[in-house]
Amino acid sequence: MSLLEQVTAESQRFLEATSLAASEAFESMLSQAVEAFTYKLAHVCDAERASLFMVDAERGELWLRVARPEAGREVVARFPIGTGIAGSVVASGISLRVDDAYAHPLFNPAVDRESGFRTRQVLCVPVRDSTGNVIAAAQLLNRIDGKAFDDRDEARFVEFMRSIGVILEGWAKLDGGRPRSGC
Repeated sequence: MSLLEQVTAESQRFLEATSLAASEAFESMLSQAVEAFTYKLAHVCDAERASLFMVDAERGELWLRVARPEAGREVVARFPIGTGIAGSVVASGISLRVDDAYAHPLFNPAVDRESGFRTRQVLCVPVRDSTGNVIAAAQLLNRIDGKAFDDRDEARFVEFMRSIGVILEGWAKLDGGRPRSGC
């Protein structure tokens, strides 16, 4: 069984489980799992960092939580849907590759300033639920080898996020996809 098939099967089982439990404890566990997944996603996709922007349709916003395990802290940010690279991807439903982040008019350097990270390249793809609605945007930041993201990276990332959308769909159903504590 391929990694993609395994993740898809596990995601489907996970979605079934999420429909059975919506407690605060479960939501907290799911939030931690998504943070861990995002951290591992960067490694699997040969990027320095990955970010996940969840749609909060009720507020018309995206929220981002960037885990920084090496620093023991996280960055939490909210953006109106349609602003920035991730907001544009959510609004349009179309992937976006940026070879020079600071030269791109949609790039928002505020998260870099807050996190201390330096974004050079971005690959951002929409994440869809089982009905095709965009529920998040996933970003890869800076290929490890320093090259720009290419068609192959994008195709692989889109395919991987298609399976992960099942997990995120379950999370988005819990209180609009946002944690009750904070964000």
